Amino acid sequence: MKNYKLVMNIVPVVIFFVLLGVYLLPPNAVEASIQEEPLLATQRVVTQSPVNIYDADMDMLLAQLPVDISEKSFRCLAQAVYFEARSEPFEGQVAVAYVILNRVKDRRYPNNICAVVFQNEQRRHHCQFSFACDGLSDNPYEKIAWNVARRVAGGTLRNASSDVTARSTHYHATYVTPRWAKYLQPTIQVGSHIFYREDL
Repeated sequence: MKNYKLVMNIVPVVIFFVLLGVYLLPPNAVEASIQEEPLLATQRVVTQSPVNIYDADMDMLLAQLPVDISEKSFRCLAQAVYFEARSEPFEGQVAVAYVILNRVKDRRYPNNICAVVFQNEQRRHHCQFSFACDGLSDNPYEKIAWNVARRVAGGTLRNASSDVTARSTHYHATYVTPRWAKYLQPTIQVGSHIFYREDL
């Protein structure tokens, strides 16, 4: 148990520095993602226009994606990172992206990114990722956080084999205790999320 706690405290720090080098995010974007205040779900109803998917270097980012990844799949992954983890540190956002990619690879889940992200979206408050079925807009509106989420999505897709979550398929916030957690293997804690693996 002591070893587990030691790993849970040290690993996130190591992951942060490794991923920072891999993803080459500008320091000001990383700081913005870390300093950002979490938003309540009710605060997402805004009158601002959704942020456009393109910015100055988005074409270059899209060109670097693996050939089998569509722009739609990229956007679905970025949406999940944005809505599920934009208030998390950079490495926490990366971990959420890997959970989605791990589900795509797992035969128990849909076999494409958008189907995983929006699984059961028609069931209000009973889907896999809460933003997909909360009745609110799924369009991002915070430009800095959206840019970070897209870079996280792009970097994760380019480095799909560098999974920092040890094949995790689930996570939850530290302030809740879902029933399913006791049946899964905890792997790592990053920021305010604890990650779990479903061992067969």
